[in-house]
Amino acid sequence: MAKWMEELKNLRYTIFHPFVGFYEMKFRKKGSMALATALLVLYGLVSIFNTQYTGFIFNTFPLHEMRSVQLFLLAVVPIVLFIVSNWSTTSLMNGSGNIRDIWMMTCYSLVPLILFDFTTTLLSNVVILEEGPIVTALNYIGVVWFCYLIFTGLCTIHEYTVSRNILTLLVTLVAAIIIIFLVVLYFTLMQTVIGFISTISAEISKRW
Repeated sequence: MAKWMEELKNLRYTIFHPFVGFYEMKFRKKGSMALATALLVLYGLVSIFNTQYTGFIFNTFPLHEMRSVQLFLLAVVPIVLFIVSNWSTTSLMNGSGNIRDIWMMTCYSLVPLILFDFTTTLLSNVVILEEGPIVTALNYIGVVWFCYLIFTGLCTIHEYTVSRNILTLLVTLVAAIIIIFLVVLYFTLMQTVIGFISTISAEISKRW
């Protein structure tokens, strides 16, 4: 319990002092992979909560079409894709951060999104339509804070300058698009192969 309390204190310090916090995460090995992974899972769960329980005045999602597993994957998969894309990109661009550093930094940066998404979901059930800009503003604060943590975290763990970091982020976006294309291509080919094998099996079974 004491160890977890220490990790939570370190997490709080990191999100308010990202340069120092991420520096200690990389060079002094502070932080916890277990806590980082728990934050990623919590982010997925909060995304489900946010989508399903936002007040009906502000909720534009078709509730009858929602699936919890789908919502969870839609929240978590883009984060994992970013981590893999950034790792593959920075490995070729002399980034000093490894996959562990990127994973922990990204998951720790999710804290503002988790807090503000949860808060705005509760708030959306008690405010009126005219007070909607308050909910929107809080969501924007969470997103901006998250982006700030990601940017400063990447600069710190990869030891990049601001311009180098921006370039790397653009290349990361391209890498993510390529990964998505390859995954879609793979599953399309697999579906074609499975369909071909099924057809052949059906023909053979009818003949024999």
